[in-house]
Amino acid sequence: MLIGICGSICAGKQSVAAYLVEQQSFSRLHVASAESRAGSAVSASSPICESMPHLTHKSERKVFGKVEELVDFVTKRWQQRWVTTDIWSEDMLEKLLRRPSFLLVSVDAPLSLRWQRCRARCVAADQPAPTLEAFVKQNDDHLYHQHSGLTHLIDRAEVRLVNSGLRLDQLHLTLAHLDLPNEQRLRPNWDQYFMQLASLAAQRSNCYNGTPRNLKNCNEGGCHRCNDGSMAGVGLSTCLCIHAEENALLEAGRERIREGSILYCDTYCGLLELRYGELILCIRKAMAWILILQRFLPREGFGFANFHRYSLRLPISSTIEPDCHHPLVPSTEGKAMPVAHLLDYVAGNVRSLVNAIEKVGYTVEWIRTPTDIEKAQNLILPGVGHFGHCLWQFDQGGYLDPIRNHIKAGKPFLGICVGLQALFEGSEEDPAIPGLSVIPGRLCRFDDRYKSVPHIGWNSAQLVRTDQVQDQSFYGLQEGSKYYYVHSYAVPYRYGCLEEAGWTVATARYGDEDFVGAIGRENVLATQFHPEKSGVAGLRLLKAFLQGRRWSLPLPIMAHGPGQGLTKRVVACLDVRTNERGDLVVTKGDQYDVRERTGTETAGLVRNLGKPVDMARKYYEQGADEIAFLNITSFRNCPLVDLPMLEILRRTAETVFVPLTIGGGIRDTVDADGSKVSAFDVATMYFKSGADKISIGSDAVVASLEYYQRGKRLSGQTAIESISAAYGMQAVVVSVDPRRIYVHSSEDTVHRTIQTSYPGPGGQAHCWYQCTTKGGREAEDLDVQQLVEAVEAMGAGEILLNCIDKDGSNSGFDLELIQAVKSCIKIPVIASSGAGIPDHFVEVFKRTKADAALGAGMFHRGEFTVSEVKQRMAKEGLPVRKVEDAVGAAVDT
Repeated sequence: MLIGICGSICAGKQSVAAYLVEQQSFSRLHVASAESRAGSAVSASSPICESMPHLTHKSERKVFGKVEELVDFVTKRWQQRWVTTDIWSEDMLEKLLRRPSFLLVSVDAPLSLRWQRCRARCVAADQPAPTLEAFVKQNDDHLYHQHSGLTHLIDRAEVRLVNSGLRLDQLHLTLAHLDLPNEQRLRPNWDQYFMQLASLAAQRSNCYNGTPRNLKNCNEGGCHRCNDGSMAGVGLSTCLCIHAEENALLEAGRERIREGSILYCDTYCGLLELRYGELILCIRKAMAWILILQRFLPREGFGFANFHRYSLRLPISSTIEPDCHHPLVPSTEGKAMPVAHLLDYVAGNVRSLVNAIEKVGYTVEWIRTPTDIEKAQNLILPGVGHFGHCLWQFDQGGYLDPIRNHIKAGKPFLGICVGLQALFEGSEEDPAIPGLSVIPGRLCRFDDRYKSVPHIGWNSAQLVRTDQVQDQSFYGLQEGSKYYYVHSYAVPYRYGCLEEAGWTVATARYGDEDFVGAIGRENVLATQFHPEKSGVAGLRLLKAFLQGRRWSLPLPIMAHGPGQGLTKRVVACLDVRTNERGDLVVTKGDQYDVRERTGTETAGLVRNLGKPVDMARKYYEQGADEIAFLNITSFRNCPLVDLPMLEILRRTAETVFVPLTIGGGIRDTVDADGSKVSAFDVATMYFKSGADKISIGSDAVVASLEYYQRGKRLSGQTAIESISAAYGMQAVVVSVDPRRIYVHSSEDTVHRTIQTSYPGPGGQAHCWYQCTTKGGREAEDLDVQQLVEAVEAMGAGEILLNCIDKDGSNSGFDLELIQAVKSCIKIPVIASSGAGIPDHFVEVFKRTKADAALGAGMFHRGEFTVSEVKQRMAKEGLPVRKVEDAVGAAVDT
């Protein structure tokens, strides 16, 4: 792909190019003639030069003598990413446009702002700044000069960017949303392709279907109805040609359109897209022809949905009654809610919920005070953490009664996780604190005798079928879909009890316990799982709720979909650090060494495997159940609020809707200005930026040593304790970095040993696992069993179990280590280090009780994809979450 950037003086062309290079893996290209032009009166009669040396180093410049050489170079490398700002003539642009991989982008900004930027550059370069009059004259020459003005080039840009922000991060945010590298800009999708064909056909003919033989065409006055300007659906008895939309409906009504077909029309009445089970209408004129729709469409399998801002909502029904005279009667089933009202009480990662709501086409308004609830059309109550703590916060904030009144008033309400739990009468987690008592029942803790607790991962939400609930989908819930749960307490399900009170229930099973996964009645919906972290399946539910669509036709069950119960999680891990150029890259070590080996051209340099945000999105699309970022760089001189990892999280959370874990730097620290910042405050920044879990490493080892020095007594002051108390134990992961220490006998050490099947270099038959800190560089007198037992007592919710001996070996996980750790704790364990092929994932799940398994290098190097690993697991009978299609395909029935 080659992106060409043009635009006005000081609009930000170089900044856009620099962003593409630094954040999107583009490389800069130059044409030598551009430098000679820089000496012309147009570009450099004053120091208003667009070149910015700090963005492009001479050693990195790839310069061509003429544009033809650049085109030949890019053509042979069209799959790589290139960018140039050296476009200054129409002849040059024509040569570039011959390449289908070329995209022209123009950048502009208000004149006064560009003058300010110019003056700032001049001051920085110690050169005289131009007056506004001089700048305007040069700007006019730059754009409108008779021979060299660039306006005619800017007009041909396919993407136009207005850079009116005052800060660089605002431009970067805009560019992230634009997603310039998206190949659909160059290669139209099928809908765009066929609509373009339809448009060309419309331009070539004056009537799609033509008029009867021997009559004049429509545009020559042949059809009186067409030439009278009648609305669609009006005067059909006088129509001699039948317009495209009406004809498409007639054809569909005669069942000459196969299931799954799409009809494309481009006429003055608008756009019609017709699928089996989906009808989207975009109407710009009268609505009278909806009557034709009711007359001619087949009765089964059609409903209505929004389509951008020209939408017309109709009542949703599994059948369409032909004799209904008023198709536009208001209905709560079809009522759109353009705004979602969200109550934020510091409930962990709310940013992901906001991103998910925006992803399905709605905006968020925050509930800041109890009186805001009275004005809200709908209310979403998210939550993670402790039942009693959350209810206490609601009570102290004065929210309990307004929430009850909102529900009693019949306004839509969605509770998520603790938001569901709050609706019940109470919980074992804090028996003294009552719930809202909207739903009968109490929460109980999962039995941890035979399974890990908390319950973390992807499980079902199986709709309980009753006489009233048959084969419809409840708020988009689908058979075979999996949803992300993370909780220790749940409402036990007993058949018929809740249903007798009018509640519709979807259940999940963990071990031998059935519990309520989702529940709803009238205006209330609540989920124990997190829809914002449940991928496409969760987005589908959010969209259905915001559209007010309780019931719809279900999608076909996915082939080979998993049954009830928890799936095995596959986690994609990205080790992130800065390389020699200061870029944040994904790297991978061999026994924690992330630099290239000797004997290569890049020997000694940080191994660069790609950009973090792009790779995270790729793994999400491949079906990764979680994404983990491990920050292995120290940003000692960087203010905490400007940490690069915060921006990585923000950008990743915009497009990745599975759980995100961040590790590295979660400790008490001193900011760049000398102020002290606690580990809790650091974690809070990460949660607000999009993290669902934080991972603590070396500090957990130190805390564990102190725990045993105190005689196994908690201090209440550790990062693990403070963070888990506020955000819940499921939000705290402890990352463990042990290595094997071989001994001849268990009596040779005070630490717990195992008898190994892989003897040491001296034939030792036993070993113990020693915990390390600082990336494996320092060893501590602490074995791995001691560490995990200590952090479980402090409130950690999950263990990320690495192994220095296996890291980068591609030889498989250390199964003996995993079994040793699982045997002494109840919390879930993520197996890490050593995965090289899909069978290693099969092996670890079949031979150990690992709850999840993590892969890194095998994914980064492109040797295997996440989906290939899951396919192999499924083939071996292991339950896995399947990747689902786009949101709209499941929601708009």
